[in-house]
Amino acid sequence: MILVKRNQDDSTQKVISSFLKRVKKSNLIARKRKTQHFTRDISDLEKNRKAVRKAEYLANQTVADRIGKK
Repeated sequence: MILVKRNQDDSTQKVISSFLKRVKKSNLIARKRKTQHFTRDISDLEKNRKAVRKAEYLANQTVADRIGKK
């Protein structure tokens, strides 16, 4: 998921442009267009790997939040 936080002095136009820039940079649109007609179900192994990756990421994020890093 792509998130863009708005600061107090940011205009709506600036927030929208930064969001669109992040979407373009993440290549999300191209990947969705590529798989829009055919998507294969994720195997159990891939589900487990994805869950492990997500758990590690969330653990690192909570540690970084406690430390105060962005």
